[in-house]
Formats: sequence, C-alpha cells, structure tokens
Amino acid sequence: MRIVFFGSSDFAIPSLTALKSAGLAPALVVTKPDAPRGRGRKIYDSEVKLAAQELSLPFEQPADPHDPAFLDRLRELKPDIGVVISYGVILKPELIALPKLGMINAHASLLPLYRGAAPIQRAIRDGQAETGVTIMRIIEQLDAGDVLLQERTPIGPRENAGGLRDRLAELSGKALVDALGLLDSGKAKFTPQDAAKATYAPKVEKEHGVIDWRLPAREVDLLVRAMTPKPGAQTRLGNKRFIVIEGTVEQDLYGMGIPGGLQSSGEEGIRVCTGKDLYRITRIKPDNGRNMTAGEFVRGHHIAPDARFG
Repeated sequence: MRIVFFGSSDFAIPSLTALKSAGLAPALVVTKPDAPRGRGRKIYDSEVKLAAQELSLPFEQPADPHDPAFLDRLRELKPDIGVVISYGVILKPELIALPKLGMINAHASLLPLYRGAAPIQRAIRDGQAETGVTIMRIIEQLDAGDVLLQERTPIGPRENAGGLRDRLAELSGKALVDALGLLDSGKAKFTPQDAAKATYAPKVEKEHGVIDWRLPAREVDLLVRAMTPKPGAQTRLGNKRFIVIEGTVEQDLYGMGIPGGLQSSGEEGIRVCTGKDLYRITRIKPDNGRNMTAGEFVRGHHIAPDARFG
C-alpha cells in the first residue's frame, strides 16, 4: 500500500515508527512547518520531521496542505490511503478524498465518546475506568467517521494524562498496523458511530486546572491527574501560585477542616482539607520553580499554622 502519513506532535511518532517496522513505510510524511516555541520564540524543528529523518523517510512541511501545488504533488504519488495522527489541521474534502481509499485517523478515545481535542484529559477527569484508541474513517464532521477497529485499555488508578498519553500513542501504532492489514486484505468493515451516544472533549485551557478545594478529595485527585503535565492543576498559597503535580486521597477522620486549610505538612506530604476527606500533596511545583517533593517544599518554605490554599 502507498501510504501518506500526516502528523505533527510527538503523539504521532510511535505510529510512524510502528508503520516503518511493520514494512508499511509511508511514501511521504507530511508535517507542519518548523515553528517558534517558548518565551524566546526560538524556531524548533517539527518533532515528526526529526523522526522521519531518523527513519530515512521522505517528508514535506507545507504551510497549507490544501495548496494546489501540494495537492498536485500528492496526486503524483497516487496514494492508496492517508493516515492522520495528531496533525493539527482540519482537512478539507478535496484532500480527504485524494487517496484511493480515503483517510483514516487514530483517535485517543473509544468513539463516539470524547470527540474533540482533549479526550485523554477529559476521560481521566470524568473518572473513567477505561479508554482506548479508535481507528476511524475521516469525514468532514469532527471525529464522526465510521469505525474500523478499537483497542481498549484500563486507566490506572494513579495514572495521569501524561502517562496515559504515552501509552495511547504506542497503542495507536499497533492499532494502525492492524487496521492497514485489514484494509490491504479486503477484510475491513466500517461501523457507523451512534451519534446519540457522542460526548465531546474540547481543548483544555489553563483556567480549567484551577483547584476548587470545596470539592471532595477524589474530585481534586482526578483534576490533578487530568491536568498533569499540562496545563497543570493550579492553587494559590498567599499571593503565590503553585502547580500540584501529584497526591493521594486520605480519609478525614475528623471532618472539621475548612476546604483549602492545611491539616498537617511534613516529609510525608501536605494534607489539605477538602469538601470531603483529605488530599495529601506529595509533589508540588512553585510558579516558575522546579518540581519538588512535599518534603522539599516544606523545608524550603515557611508555612503559617493558619495557611490555606485557595
């Protein structure tokens, strides 16, 4: 099969590597142009471009993949299938229809659940026990195409969005190889999604990570795990902002604390009162500071007896 691969973020790299290892090396890798990042706005190479170079795969970085000259370049390749993984561009009908078999995408949820930009974070925030990867046909409507196959995986009780993202990136590669095998053998069967069961996972913004200590400790824990590593679960202590990296839920035997108030702080963690039970912070990061254990934080900061997160 002649494959054209579209991807930009590092989430796409395990899929690209899996295709090459399975003897399904793309005829062309398409990724976004190199772009500035960070406060210094330094230009950084596209991560997928670097991966393509390492795998000795041809690549292009069109500013607009719908540019007529680039579409002509794709037509010359006569691709059988387009594979899209975390490309970050909404594809138009002319491009979607260009490969003989259309285009497929690996989406990091069990569609029709969590269509949209942040399925991993939303699944954790909602307390889901499992998630997975869906290989679907790309159509104009967002994440609504017919499903070719799904791979399921449990969400670990302490797993955060970063760890789950890494696992789903690897699972996407496996699922894509299986999907392309079905297409190549003529055994592929596409099943329409049940639109009535669709839920949506819009992009997570920085403000979504603000901790409300009035919530039960379990809800705080889900938020911290969902927002780690980005955009971060935020709280304030006095006039300073902190990012809570990790913690655990503990039963509150007394239930007398004010939400956000500190019950205790030491090497074992910072116990914060919530709307129900305690949340023991075990790792925390001061704004513009480094990730540290609770013990390191307590030793380096004066915490008043009446201190309260808010």
